[in-house]
Amino acid sequence: MKKANRPSPHLLALALVSLLTGACGSEEIFPSFDELALLQELHTLTKRPPVDSTNRFADDSRAAELGLALFNDKKLSGCGTVACASCHGGDGKTVDTAFAEGCDGHLTARNPPTTLNADYNRWFMWDGRADRLWNQAILPLTNPYEMNSNADIVRARLTEAYATSYQDIFGKTPEETVDGNEVLANVGKLMQAYERKINRTNAPFDEDVRRFIAAVDVSQAQVEADPAFLGLKTYFRKGQCIVCHKGATMSDNLFHNIGVKDTTPSAAGQYVAMQPMLDWPFNAAGRYSDNRTGLDATRLSAVHLDLQNKRAEMEGAYKTPTLRNIALTGPYMHTGELVSLGDVVDFYDKGGEPAGAFTGVKTSTIVELKLTTAERQSLIHLLESMTGTQQ
Repeated sequence: MKKANRPSPHLLALALVSLLTGACGSEEIFPSFDELALLQELHTLTKRPPVDSTNRFADDSRAAELGLALFNDKKLSGCGTVACASCHGGDGKTVDTAFAEGCDGHLTARNPPTTLNADYNRWFMWDGRADRLWNQAILPLTNPYEMNSNADIVRARLTEAYATSYQDIFGKTPEETVDGNEVLANVGKLMQAYERKINRTNAPFDEDVRRFIAAVDVSQAQVEADPAFLGLKTYFRKGQCIVCHKGATMSDNLFHNIGVKDTTPSAAGQYVAMQPMLDWPFNAAGRYSDNRTGLDATRLSAVHLDLQNKRAEMEGAYKTPTLRNIALTGPYMHTGELVSLGDVVDFYDKGGEPAGAFTGVKTSTIVELKLTTAERQSLIHLLESMTGTQQ
């Protein structure tokens, strides 16, 4: 008969010490059982993003090849001088300035999110205006301050330079694709097929967490001697990073108001973005989706309820970005106002900006942290270790 798996002696001791420290009112040893469970979910991202059934070409190699060409093609823009790659280049696949320059010298309204690991996300754009990576691509393409394009410009460029490849994938030429929205949706799906390959996943952080978890099974002394101990303990406890940055993607895929200084007309964030997304013909339930009744489509109904019942939580809230590759993607926040990782840690340490500097009410967990110098440095080092290797 096969023997049942038994907890190691150290884990049993951990449980006993956790109970005793809780009863005595002193600090619980790190990690607790609950924290260990979260640690076990925090490392080792899958090599490929989740399947997206709303785009049947998402993992088509032909689509990815054409998507790469389009991603770099400035002639898709109305001005002929801006490509997707103009805002999403370099190691961080974004710009190193607060905003990016679009057509005719215009600047983007927000800091461009990175394309690294983009299709591991649930929502796209800072405020969730797009629910799929392929429809996200349509937004900068048609934004007058970014690429300032439209279906006619895009169709003409496809016909001029990519007609054969387009027909091979979609079964008809760009000119035969009469519906302009279908042209835009198809280009978005090609872009997604390429962007799904822009991933940096395996980071030193993952190895550190795996080693740390192994130490838990040996002794508390080995845990506390581990180089990652203070960083992880601060991440989980005093820093409260784990509240939002959890799981292997290091994001809860939700929206929070963290008190970033913003008094622009779009400062209401998620609250003003959700209804347009729900009404958008390109969303996961719309006519251009390849799976209009799947999970991604049906869960949009929950957003309807949130708009009715959670205005206070949604106003001024922005998407939780992944922390993976964060050392490559500065400046930070949707305003791009924080230059370094040290600035980011300091922002959270002070509990965000004071009321009146932003729209809405801060999430309850955004409070002054009072980090020590050692805790601050350990968090910065932890964040720097999250840079993955290129695939």
